Amino acid sequence: MLTKRFSLAKEVRGDIDTPMLLRCGTDVSWEDGTIRILGREVKRGVLYPPSVRQEEIEIEEGFYLIPNVPSLLRDAGEFVRYTMRIREKYGYGAIFYAPGVPENLIPVLFYLGYDIFDDCLSKMQCHELWGPSENCGYSAGRIFEMTVRAFHEDRLREFVEGIPDNKSQEILRHLDFEYYDAVEQFYPVHMDSLNAVTVQSLYRPDVQRWIRRLKERYRKPKFARYLLLMPCSARKPYSESKSHKFMRRFIKATMHEVILTSPLGIVPRELERFYPAANYDVPVVGRWYGDEKEMLRSLLSWYLEKFEYEGIVSFLPESMRFLEDILESHDARMIWGRDYQTLADETRKINYRVGNYEVLRDSLHSLARFQFGVDFDFSSTRIRGRFPKVDILAGDARLFGFDVHRGMLTLTRRSSNILLEEGVYTVEIEDFVPEGDVFSVGVVDATPEIRVGDEVAVAHDGELRAWGTARMSAYDMRTQTRGKAIKIRGRNQ
Repeated sequence: MLTKRFSLAKEVRGDIDTPMLLRCGTDVSWEDGTIRILGREVKRGVLYPPSVRQEEIEIEEGFYLIPNVPSLLRDAGEFVRYTMRIREKYGYGAIFYAPGVPENLIPVLFYLGYDIFDDCLSKMQCHELWGPSENCGYSAGRIFEMTVRAFHEDRLREFVEGIPDNKSQEILRHLDFEYYDAVEQFYPVHMDSLNAVTVQSLYRPDVQRWIRRLKERYRKPKFARYLLLMPCSARKPYSESKSHKFMRRFIKATMHEVILTSPLGIVPRELERFYPAANYDVPVVGRWYGDEKEMLRSLLSWYLEKFEYEGIVSFLPESMRFLEDILESHDARMIWGRDYQTLADETRKINYRVGNYEVLRDSLHSLARFQFGVDFDFSSTRIRGRFPKVDILAGDARLFGFDVHRGMLTLTRRSSNILLEEGVYTVEIEDFVPEGDVFSVGVVDATPEIRVGDEVAVAHDGELRAWGTARMSAYDMRTQTRGKAIKIRGRNQ
C-alpha cells in the first residue's frame, strides 16, 4: 500500500516495504550459483552492457532489478531519460532496485524514484582498505537513514539540493529541466515549509508550478487600478511582518500590492497565504544571482505587459535596480531605498480609495481563480467574519470557507457543484454515498490537475456525493487499489 509520496520518491507497505537498504550477504546473497534478493530467486540470463542492450530484470510482479546502474550513471542525462522511460513502461507504482550505487547518490536516486538500494559497494570499498569489519557499510546506512528522515519531514528536496556532488546535481538538473510534468504531479499543494537553499531551488516543481499558475490562472482583483511593487519580508505572510506593517502606514491610497521576491518572483498580496508564498524561506544577503535576476526581470515584464494599471509606484531596495529599465518603460514612479515620506506623497497624489470590504471580496475572488482555475461569480457574494476567519456566502448558502493554516479556500456543497459542472478538481467514485473517507479502491477516475492537499468534489455519474481534501494525486487515485484517497469534510445528504 502506498503510504506517502513526494516527487517520484515513495513509501510502500506490504510484502516489500520501501524505501529499503539491503545488506549484502544477508538480504542479497549468492547461494549455490543462484542470486537471491529478500529470499526471492533472481531469474538468470545474459546481462548485456547498456551500450548493447539494457534490460530490467523482473524479480516478481511490480518489483524490478535495474542492472548496470553504475555504468549508466556515467552519462547523467541519459540515465535520467532511461529511468523515466522505464517509469512510463512499468508505472509509478512499480518498485525499482538499484544495486551497487555509490552511497552519496542514494538521496538523489531516491528522489528520482528508485526504491531499494544496498550497501555492497560500501562493503567492498571498506574491505579493500582494511579488511572485513563489523562497521562495513555503515556510511551507506547512515546516508540512507538521513534520506528517509528528510523524506518523512518533507525536506527531501532540500537534502538533495545540499549534496556536494556533481553527479547528484547533474541528475537533479536534468530531472528539473526535462521532466517537470512527471515530477510536479506528485508534489503536494501545501507543505509547512520550503527552504530555498540553493539557486536550483528556482527550478523546484512547486516553485515552477506557482509561476505557471500565475501565467495561466491569475487575474488581478477588480479594485486594482493602481499598482504598488514592494519587497518581501522574512516573516510570512508578509502582512504580519513588522516591515510591511510599518510600510503600509505610509500608503495613502488603495493600491494593489504586489511583492517581488525569490524564488517565487511575483506574489500578489491576495495570494500571500497560499503555498508556497506563506511557507518559503531564503537566505538574504542583499545580492542577487544571475538566475534570480533573469527570473524576476522575465516575470515583471510579463506581468506589466499583461495587466494594465492607471499608475505604478515602485518601492524597492537599491539592490533591485536591475529592474529599473523595465519599470521606466512602463512609466513607474520609482522610489529606491526606504524613503517612506516619498511613498506617502506619491500615493497621496493618486487619490483613489476603495472600502476594505470591497478589497477583501475582490481579493478572495482572485484567490478562487488562482486556486481552481475557475472564474466563480462573486458579484452578489457576502463575506461573514473577519479575515482570515471568514466564510463567503452566495445568498443564504456558503460558497467557500477559508483554511487559515493552508491559505486555501475550502469547498462547500455549492462550490463543489460548480467544480463538477466545470469538470475540474472532481473525483468520480462508484455508486455509494461516503459514510467516512474515500479510499482508492472506490475511485473510478479523477481529473488530472488534482494534487495531494487539493480541495475536491466527489461525484458519481454527474451527481455530487461529497467534498473534501485529496490525500493522493490524480494518478495514484486512478492506479492504487489501497490507501486513503480523499478525506471527506461534507456530504450531499
